[in-house]
Amino acid sequence: MNLTSPRQVQQLMAKHKVTAKKSLGQNFLTDANILRKIVTAAELCPDDQVLEIGPGVGALTVALAEAAGAVVAVETDRSLAPLLAEVLAEFDNVRLVFGDILKLNPATLFPPEGTVPKVVANLPYYITTPIIFHLLESTVQWQLLVFLVQKEVADRMVSPPGNKEYGALSVMIQSFCHVELVGVVPPTVFLPRPKVDSAIVRLVPKPKAISPEIDRCFSLLVRTVFSTRRKNLYNSLRGIFSQLGGEKKVMTALEELGLDPRRRGETLSPAEFYALAAYCGNALNGPTRNQALYRKGDEDEFYQPDQRTT
Repeated sequence: MNLTSPRQVQQLMAKHKVTAKKSLGQNFLTDANILRKIVTAAELCPDDQVLEIGPGVGALTVALAEAAGAVVAVETDRSLAPLLAEVLAEFDNVRLVFGDILKLNPATLFPPEGTVPKVVANLPYYITTPIIFHLLESTVQWQLLVFLVQKEVADRMVSPPGNKEYGALSVMIQSFCHVELVGVVPPTVFLPRPKVDSAIVRLVPKPKAISPEIDRCFSLLVRTVFSTRRKNLYNSLRGIFSQLGGEKKVMTALEELGLDPRRRGETLSPAEFYALAAYCGNALNGPTRNQALYRKGDEDEFYQPDQRTT
């Protein structure tokens, strides 16, 4: 069975009466070269444990199983169970978990101690951002994460300040990971073909050394600034002065950090956002709950409609 042959994949799907579901953003990868690039980017070895999200018809799952020691594949579409059982029959190092990754605790998918797994996934575009932040916010210490995502999203993830693609997603991802754009993927390698280009991105998490209060301030600053992109820092932040210690405290922070309050907030680098959050967070004795970096319904980059399916 050649899972990189669109014709054979179509025959396999017909055999099991499976169709790609637009509602789930299903576009199955059927190209051997792109699979090799993804596996290479993940730097897999026989000792690695890998989390895959959305195995689909199993082409990437097979490639991962051949290179890694163990693969946990989480799939939300239970109608794919018979097909995946056939495709993965010869692999005893793959464990299929049927469920919604956003409702699962990633830490429960691996042994409790001594595991530093990797993530490799062809993500559905309509929930790309929530999945990424769900993984980064978990207690799992990931070695690295390799994703196949919409190119437009990848461009935002790697964008420096000053570009039109730069936004909240850029700041959040770059603050917590080293990000690399590995390569662009054309629509022709998927079944069915999407309407847009895709891209492979590689994320290497940075050490987590952020306090709950700084985390809260950081998330608040980023969400606020990019919901008022065209305003300068003073006008953008005036509505949340009270949550950052008061106007005097924020203006003192801007002065000591060398940040002009007349500067547009959207031009701040991830390091500058963090420095401002650290200054305000360390000066506060307020709530310490570690708020989520992503909340569905937040402004601009945090929620994107499904642009991938045909």
